[in-house]
Amino acid sequence: MKGKLPVLFFALLMICCAHSSFAQRGKSEISVGYGYYSVYSFYNGAPFSASSGVTNITYRYYINKNVTMGMGIGFENINTWGSFVSFVPEMTFCYLDTRNDMIRVRLYGALAYGVSVLNDGRHEAGLADQSGLKPWAFQATPLGMRIGRQVAGFIEVGVGYKGTVHGGLEVRIPKILRQHRIAE
Repeated sequence: MKGKLPVLFFALLMICCAHSSFAQRGKSEISVGYGYYSVYSFYNGAPFSASSGVTNITYRYYINKNVTMGMGIGFENINTWGSFVSFVPEMTFCYLDTRNDMIRVRLYGALAYGVSVLNDGRHEAGLADQSGLKPWAFQATPLGMRIGRQVAGFIEVGVGYKGTVHGGLEVRIPKILRQHRIAE
């Protein structure tokens, strides 16, 4: 099963990238967010007050105007379990964009799968230390909403390492690499 997930992920990526419009290609976004009720909190059965919530920073690169690929890094500390640092590649797909309106709204979905590094705090209480790299980090977000253009606010609803509700601020970076023709 572990070997099939990356193959499925990249197959979906290739299908989505076959789209012929590259209007946004080369643009990037950096977002900083905070989320509640991660999958780790649910798994541990921890009350909300035991979790620090999930602080996350994500970089996304536009493959075309509707598809981005990126990398998210998240941190959560659960007092009754331990702390998690997650490194998660992700893909988003926009299904509604009001780019021609005065206020730009983008609705999108996202899929992500990666790894977490667990620093198990329970071993001090005499339990076995389970610290280390864990293939647990995932995020499935059927509904994400971004409002704004260069600087935007966003909110996402889903399940995974970011939490069931995740929101924050996002900054779009203009094209950095441009193709230049050299006169022959």
